[in-house]
Amino acid sequence: MTFALPTSRDRVSLLVDWTRENRPADLPAAEKAQQDMHGELPAAVHKADRFLRFMDRRAEDLPPELRPWFWDGVTQALLLQGGDKCRWAAPRAHARARRAEADHGLPVDPDHHASHTLFVARSGVLPAKEVRAFQTWITQTLPPERAYPALTGLITARAAGGSAPAAGTHTLLAKTAKAAGVGEQEQSRALAGVLAASRGTAVPSALFTGAAGVFARTPPPAGHLAAFWELFPPGRYAKNDGGTWLRMLDASGAVDALVRGEVTPEAGVAGWLQRFVRLHLFVASGDGVIVQRMPQELYALLPRLAPRLRAEGRPLDTWTSGSGHGNLDGMLLAACLAHGIPVLIPPRTMEFSYIKDSPHLGCLLAHPVLGPRAELQISRLHRHYTGAPPGVRSAIGFYPGVPEAVPVVRARAEGCVSRVGRAGLPEARFALGELDDLLDGAAVAALEGIEDELAAVDPLRPLLRALHGGLPEELGWPAFDEAVAELGGPGGVRRLCPSWPVLTLVGADRAIAVDHTGRRDSIGFSAGRGETPVVRYLDGRFLVAVSGRAYWSDRPGDTFVPAPSADPDIVNWSEQQSLRDEGERSGYRFAPSPSQHSVMRQMSDGTAVWVHHDYFERYTWHVLTGAGVEQRTSLPGFFSGGPGEGMRWDSEHLSLVRLPEGVDSPLGHKDGLSGLRAAVEDHHGGTGEHVLEGADGRRARHLVRGATGGPMGILRFPGTGVDLVVTWGPRHSDLNEAFGVAVEDDTLQWEVRTSPGSGRGGLPFYPPVGFWHFLRPRDPGSSAALRGAEPDTARALVDAHSAEGAAGVLKALDEHLPGVVREEVREGVVRVVAATAELGVRREKLVERVRADRAALTGAPAAGGAGA
Repeated sequence: MTFALPTSRDRVSLLVDWTRENRPADLPAAEKAQQDMHGELPAAVHKADRFLRFMDRRAEDLPPELRPWFWDGVTQALLLQGGDKCRWAAPRAHARARRAEADHGLPVDPDHHASHTLFVARSGVLPAKEVRAFQTWITQTLPPERAYPALTGLITARAAGGSAPAAGTHTLLAKTAKAAGVGEQEQSRALAGVLAASRGTAVPSALFTGAAGVFARTPPPAGHLAAFWELFPPGRYAKNDGGTWLRMLDASGAVDALVRGEVTPEAGVAGWLQRFVRLHLFVASGDGVIVQRMPQELYALLPRLAPRLRAEGRPLDTWTSGSGHGNLDGMLLAACLAHGIPVLIPPRTMEFSYIKDSPHLGCLLAHPVLGPRAELQISRLHRHYTGAPPGVRSAIGFYPGVPEAVPVVRARAEGCVSRVGRAGLPEARFALGELDDLLDGAAVAALEGIEDELAAVDPLRPLLRALHGGLPEELGWPAFDEAVAELGGPGGVRRLCPSWPVLTLVGADRAIAVDHTGRRDSIGFSAGRGETPVVRYLDGRFLVAVSGRAYWSDRPGDTFVPAPSADPDIVNWSEQQSLRDEGERSGYRFAPSPSQHSVMRQMSDGTAVWVHHDYFERYTWHVLTGAGVEQRTSLPGFFSGGPGEGMRWDSEHLSLVRLPEGVDSPLGHKDGLSGLRAAVEDHHGGTGEHVLEGADGRRARHLVRGATGGPMGILRFPGTGVDLVVTWGPRHSDLNEAFGVAVEDDTLQWEVRTSPGSGRGGLPFYPPVGFWHFLRPRDPGSSAALRGAEPDTARALVDAHSAEGAAGVLKALDEHLPGVVREEVREGVVRVVAATAELGVRREKLVERVRADRAALTGAPAAGGAGA
């Protein structure tokens, strides 16, 4: 008996209709149960579990013969009511109906059961186990010629309803088809129909494998092949690598049809490949995701897809995934290059994964942009790759069978040689170390003449560039210099505590506050137990805090424990974590940091303060008010108008400060404001360079590197015409440092230390970069004299250092540049001359080492050294 399926929830009357025809004596009970069900149904939208418990009690009041019809009616009503909770409850009601039939041995109406189960399947809530139960029941109940189409109809309807087909669908169809005498062609057609209807569901890998076997024996109808290309599962990432899907595409003939141009995925071939890569870059693992390789089936497929991908000309992004994580698949990128498939150039900050396993590594190394990046990563593998052969450090040594490694290694080696001879002294030192690291035995053998190129470099050019471009010792902040000297020199300074525009220098038993006008105040203290207090100058007095206790300088006997509940601002001002708190590190500490923003930067236009932190979302700025931090993101008016088309603000590197009256900042200013606008390209394949602009319009392009940190400003070195991007050092360094990077060629010119400590390599000691607005030339005459240094002068200074050390340099300086009289500037000259001499010695040793290595390879005697 078949009852018409209802079209709305209020028309569900299955229980009453069946009872009226089959058990009229029970009609009052049926009508009451149906009325109660309709009355409670709206509540199921919010409390579906409670609704089911109430229906359980109503079912108990009915005769057993009515219960299956009652529960089938509940199932229909829930599905027509709609909503997630009702869809959750509907299959549970359907299962109760089947259990009632089994528990009481009731006969099952075949027509109704088939029709009703199909209705549930179309709604997308029929569990896979019910499909197996339906197959068992229908083969036992209906003749084979009726059972097979009923089963295929149910499975197809279930897939179309949004339910993933069962992993054993092909087996269920085969069993039923065999009993019905249906041939393999029909089985293939039915299975293809199920898969075609399964778009947007998580088709099990086992079903793809089974379908591949079926289709390999009997190809499916051509009309379904296009749909096979759209079988992407829902979600942002997959639970497998997609290999079984690709095998099914190949076995079914879908790949051949695409290659012939007979089918095209909805987003094109390039769109399909992009979507596949984004889906499978990461795989689900526990509560998260992990990176995974592309399946081997994809690499077998790429050569066949390549002609159409080349024709479409849409470049592939090989690193972005739907999971929110990125991973640059070097093996996939190399394979695309090998087959001429267009690719996007990945950001320079990304490293390749699976690069050492790529059979097409030569194609990657031969790429003019990606090749140098891949070579650099390969050549650094020896530091982390335990399987590297002893002594192998270059890409040539790692991959002796890849000839494309030779020219790209040569290019980097020659670049290092060039940097040794033309860059600033720190950059030249790094370049020489990089070259030494690169030249293993294989590289020496392949790079004939590289030692002669290095020997021909003039080691004095970096020294002349330093003297002409400006030494950091030429700039000073008189009040800071005097305070450092009073505390016993850089080694006597224990802390630097900013409260803009005042900086407090803390020594062993004394603290001195200075600003742009000079010395503001000082205070003595007894730290005890060797601890150094945090001392900050606030509103004309000092706040001194150590070991969890604090006092104000105007009430030294009134110590207290800063309590967040009493005064959170005092708690914040009394703490300092200079290696983590960017407000301390930069010097831009305009206001106490809210407690949830313990790691933050600040900027201010003089009327409001903005804080930067990922408490709300990553890399955003929020204005700080008396009520706290506003959740809405905002930026000062200095950044209005945006960074320009195709660009975005790099929020992590923005800065803004209103300068005190009369301050002429070497970092530039306009209308009393000094700041830095930092923008980066907002699209795939960008160079990764930052476009920087100061408040007065000075501009620079700069590539942010991990070794030198992010930009903080553009320093126009007085009297030189040289612009330097000022960056802060590596964030995980034990000591905070600042770097001057030449705008001209983006190479490192000098380094200074901006926090207390022993220092690295005798670096000059300077305040945090935020206070560089107060720097001035210490002695314009001494600076002008350095600008006139000639090559002969540089040679004389280096020779004097070799003969007599620092004393010899000072004597030669008096002879050749008598105008250099300021003590700090003279110390700076000694420092860079010593660095030049050391560079020359290291260069000569490297030349000798390479010549010895080459002689050992060829059996010829080693040539002479590099010379001075």
